[in-house]
Amino acid sequence: MKANPGGEIAPADVIGRDRLIQRLWETLDRQSVVLVAERRMGKSCVIKKMLAETPSRFLAFYRDVEGIDTPLGFVERVYQDVTAHLGGIKRSARRVRGLLKELAGLEVAGLVKLPPAVAAHWKTILEKSVEDLLDEQSHTVVLFWDELPLMLQKIRAATDDRAAMEVLDTLRALRQTYDRLRMVYTGSIGLHHVASSLREAGHVNDATNDMRTIEVPPLADDDALYLARELIQGEQLACGDLDAAASTITSAVDNIPFYVHHVVSQMKDRGDAASCELAEAIASAALRDPQDPWHLQHYRERLREYYGQDRLPVVLAVLDSLAVHEAGLALGDLARELGSSLDPEPSQTARRVVEGDLELLRGLLILLQRDHYVQQETNNTYVFRFSLLRRWWRLNRSLP
Repeated sequence: MKANPGGEIAPADVIGRDRLIQRLWETLDRQSVVLVAERRMGKSCVIKKMLAETPSRFLAFYRDVEGIDTPLGFVERVYQDVTAHLGGIKRSARRVRGLLKELAGLEVAGLVKLPPAVAAHWKTILEKSVEDLLDEQSHTVVLFWDELPLMLQKIRAATDDRAAMEVLDTLRALRQTYDRLRMVYTGSIGLHHVASSLREAGHVNDATNDMRTIEVPPLADDDALYLARELIQGEQLACGDLDAAASTITSAVDNIPFYVHHVVSQMKDRGDAASCELAEAIASAALRDPQDPWHLQHYRERLREYYGQDRLPVVLAVLDSLAVHEAGLALGDLARELGSSLDPEPSQTARRVVEGDLELLRGLLILLQRDHYVQQETNNTYVFRFSLLRRWWRLNRSLP
């Protein structure tokens, strides 16, 4: 196997995800899934392997919906997938065909885009599309929608909050109506941020409480070591102690497959050799490189979008404090440290933390856990979840 940092990984070459994929299919037998993952964990590899090896009891469809900014645009993609599948098995979307004929005098044959004239009826078109699909086969239908949270954000920006709320509520109603319908939501932006914004705008329903949230974690130790060994051997790198080199690589990058590929690829670039010392040197250099070859700056840049300008100073202060305390901090210790370091002006959130608002701090720590920055240990201290990110954060923020 060759190192392929950031490239397309063939489903057959996806390492260590068989148990997770089996768990996902078993879950989809019963309910829909919100698939969460930090960037670079291999979420796309998991999805592609699932699509390539779909069990016979399922019929799976995949769409990247990142570029969509209207409910009609979303429904149009569903309609296209349904009509393409039905055409392939020599069936027709008769319900949608009749509806579009009734609404706008349209003939469905050859129709690719839905006209703006039917935008007000997107919910009905979506429902009829699903009914047409389910009527023509007996499989459980699984609709994979990648970057759905980003689509919802774009719908909010292009239209209004109500439109995004209606999309989420309509999808939930469809899941509750049709017992052979499943959905998988994925995205690089956490759905919890979108849901939180919609709640602030008046959306009281929990539109995903019927779905199970499953995370794509780093590789298990054995799988990460196997991947590193396979890549070292696949690149034909000279290596005096294969197991030791593989262990150093995986430890340096928290078993995250994207970075394992990167380290081995750079070993190849540096002279066809693999060693513990070289692995450490490559990881250390990548964390300091101003060109950011591992795209770690994303962890800093997205905080303003995720948390807003008012909460940003507190979030930065929390991460700074945890970065310099490797053993972690309990809530009270963290609050005291923030109280002495934060400027209470002009941020209202900072002022509340300085005044001792522990509930606000708890809420931020929950969000930071959901965004994979922080984890709570069994002794109730909070630490960085990934040592790689902690190392980079200290360097990037010039912390001691």
